[in-house]
Amino acid sequence: VQARILRGTEVRLRPVLMTATVASLGFLPMALATSAGAEVQRPLATVVIGGLVSATLLTLLVLPVLYALSERGQGGKPHLEPHPAASRPAPVNNLPVVLGLIFLLSLPLAGRAQGPLTAAQAVTQALQTNGTVLAGQRALEAQQAVRRTAYDIGRTTLTGSYGQYNSVNRDNQFTLTQPLALPGVYRSAAGLADARIAGQQAQLAQVQAELRRQVRRCYEQAVHARHRLRVLRGQDSLYREFLRAATLRFKTGEAARLEPATALVQQGEIGTQLRAARTDFRVAQRQLQALLQAPAAVAVADSVLRPLALLAATPLPDTTAPTGADTLLARRNPQAQVLARQVAERRAETRVAQAAGLPEFTVGYFNQSIIGYQRLDAAGTERYYGGGTRFQGVQAGVAVPLWRRPQKARVQAARLQEQVAQAGYDRYRAELAGQLDELLLRRREQQARLGYFEATALPQAAIITRLATIGYKAGETGYSEYLLNLERARRLRLDYLDALLQHNQTVIELEYLLGGQ
Repeated sequence: VQARILRGTEVRLRPVLMTATVASLGFLPMALATSAGAEVQRPLATVVIGGLVSATLLTLLVLPVLYALSERGQGGKPHLEPHPAASRPAPVNNLPVVLGLIFLLSLPLAGRAQGPLTAAQAVTQALQTNGTVLAGQRALEAQQAVRRTAYDIGRTTLTGSYGQYNSVNRDNQFTLTQPLALPGVYRSAAGLADARIAGQQAQLAQVQAELRRQVRRCYEQAVHARHRLRVLRGQDSLYREFLRAATLRFKTGEAARLEPATALVQQGEIGTQLRAARTDFRVAQRQLQALLQAPAAVAVADSVLRPLALLAATPLPDTTAPTGADTLLARRNPQAQVLARQVAERRAETRVAQAAGLPEFTVGYFNQSIIGYQRLDAAGTERYYGGGTRFQGVQAGVAVPLWRRPQKARVQAARLQEQVAQAGYDRYRAELAGQLDELLLRRREQQARLGYFEATALPQAAIITRLATIGYKAGETGYSEYLLNLERARRLRLDYLDALLQHNQTVIELEYLLGGQ
């Protein structure tokens, strides 16, 4: 069996390795690509190379092992005339081994490339994996756990005494005491715990909203950079063709040396802009990777850059009614909710400080011995009591703060902190309406600008590029006019992309301001 395996390995080793190696090297540039569009190529190349590696291991390692195991179960070689005295080896059950190997081969490969993500998928993944959100969730759970300590009545005290505190005899005493506060103290502590839970919930919602905004902004920047790359690549191909034609015209004597030199300079400038656009795209990918805390660069799935619309669940308040708009914004804006919860928390802290000045009570129980003769009545009847006879009773006490100046100072400080929080909340509410008006005006102007680009500028840019190219090739247009027209068309396309990015960023800011999900 071993000889057959070695012979088969010798025959098949070279063709199997050559086939897998050549195919893998063919896909290696795709797996290592970092240019625009690489986020689609890399997963495909990774899957193909992984499949080739798995097939090679299956052919060279797994199949020979399975063959050897199966032959071992049959005794290693055929027996035509078995000797009656010979003991045939017992068959080996190879089913568990085969099943185990199949299970190992079916396991997913570690580090499999992540597929392209849409904007919604990127937001969902960020909310599940971002460390800031996870820390906020743990902080909320901690506040909920602290809530159970609001009705803490304090520790029960057990004391014991032994000695000659009643007479010359040695007595003993045990006392059990428990401090208690008025119910208002516990209610104020519970109210403070509830306020802190609500504040932590608002803080978590604000962190999620801020993360949602950052992910969407980075995603739009990545899509914008990809489209800039497409425009610049198209322009680069035009300049390459222009350089080829200008060089040919110079060689044939139809053009001066200045024409190919100008074409070369223009192509170099486009190359510089292409490199900058690639850098912008990679930076946006790395920012997304950091926000999602992904192990590799995030691939962007959306290939079309389009104007964003406000979510249906994000209605705009009526800015002509300042009071109503102010109230609506304060109820929905994440940061306003955080500030409002801080005011409620400071108010609860003031109640706790006030409750700290209330009287405190102590109740107790004692059990003791009084060894010796004790008078039982007015007639003078006495009776002897030993250590086994116990005397018991209850006790109660009250603690009242006589020096109230420190307590008043603590209450005053709590009220001042409450006023500080209220002032910050009022200031932010006053700013919200102005921010909303500014964003709405900006969005209206950007929509008008996009309408101009889509209806007029972009179609004209395509016409300018086409006619300028035809005229230059036909000799009807000089190279300077041709370059001017190409630059004008390129600028229109890039300005449209910039205007589209600005519009989408404004929509994202509006949704954050209005508390959209």
